[in-house]
Amino acid sequence: MASQGIRSIILGLDPVPFWFLFTAMVAGARFLLYKGTQAFWRLRTMTDTPTARIQSAAQGYVELSGLARPHLGQVAGPLTGQPCLWYRYRVEKQGGEGSKGWKTVDNGQSTKPLLLDDGTGQCILDPGGADISPRRVERWSGYARDPRITTPSKWYQTKRYRYVEERIEDGEPLYCLGRFETPLRGPAERERLSRALLKIWKQDPARLARFDTDGDGTIGMQEWEQARREAGALAERAEGERRLIPVLAHLTATGDERQPFVISTYAAEELAATLRWHTLWFNLAFVVVAVAAAASALARFGAR
Repeated sequence: MASQGIRSIILGLDPVPFWFLFTAMVAGARFLLYKGTQAFWRLRTMTDTPTARIQSAAQGYVELSGLARPHLGQVAGPLTGQPCLWYRYRVEKQGGEGSKGWKTVDNGQSTKPLLLDDGTGQCILDPGGADISPRRVERWSGYARDPRITTPSKWYQTKRYRYVEERIEDGEPLYCLGRFETPLRGPAERERLSRALLKIWKQDPARLARFDTDGDGTIGMQEWEQARREAGALAERAEGERRLIPVLAHLTATGDERQPFVISTYAAEELAATLRWHTLWFNLAFVVVAVAAAASALARFGAR
C-alpha cells in the first residue's frame, strides 16, 4: 500500500518537479558514496600505517603520537581567553532578515605551529590544511557578539548568540598522520641560500650597483663572480648559525587526499571507531537514496 501511494505521488508530479527531485536524489547518492568511500580509505590508511618514533621516523607519510607542546609560546582562545596551543572558534546569531535560524557571524582558527613530543624527540606541526579534531570543546550562549558581555542591555533581551571554542592545550595527547620532513642542512642548503640571495640582489638595483666596480652601469663576469662569492660567504655564515639550533622535523599536509593530514587529541582507536560508523552510515544511506532514485525512475517511465 505504501509503495502504491509513493508511486502515485511520483506519477502525479509535473515534469519539472520530478526532474528536480530525481536530480537531487542522484546528487545526494553521489555525495554519500563519496563520503563513504573517503571514510573507508581514511580508515584503511590509519590501520595500515604503523606508528613511528620521531627520532627514527623515515621521511614521508607517517603516523605519530605523543604530547602537545608549545612552539615559541602559547596563544589565547579568542572567546575564553584560555591559554592553549591551537584554537578554532565560531560565533552564531539567531534571527535576522525574518529568519529564526542561526547564522555564523564570526569564526576562525589558529595558524601558529605547535610541537609534538613523543619522548624520543620533537617535531613541528603546521596546522594549515589539517583535519583537526580536539576533545576540548566549549559551547555556551550569550547576549552579545562579544562573549565577555554577560548581562543583557535590556531586561527583556534573550540570549541570541551561541559560542563554540575548540582548543588543544599544553600536555594533551596527540595522534597525527602527515608528511614528515626534516629541513635540509649542508652544501645543498648553502647553495639554495646563495641562489636566493642572488635572486633578491638582482631585483634591487641599488644593492647590485655595489658590485659595479668599474662604474660602467653593467655587471660583468668578474663582478658577477664577486657577487656569487659574497652570497656564498653570507650563506655559509647563516648555515653556521643555524647549526647551533637543533633541527626539528615538520609534519605537514601531503596534498594527496588519499593521505590525510590528521591532528587529533582522540586516540587512534577512537578515531578508527568513528570512521567505521561513518563508513557504515554513509554507505547505507547511499544504498537507500540510490534505490529510491532508481525506483522513482522506474515508476515514472515504466508506467509509459
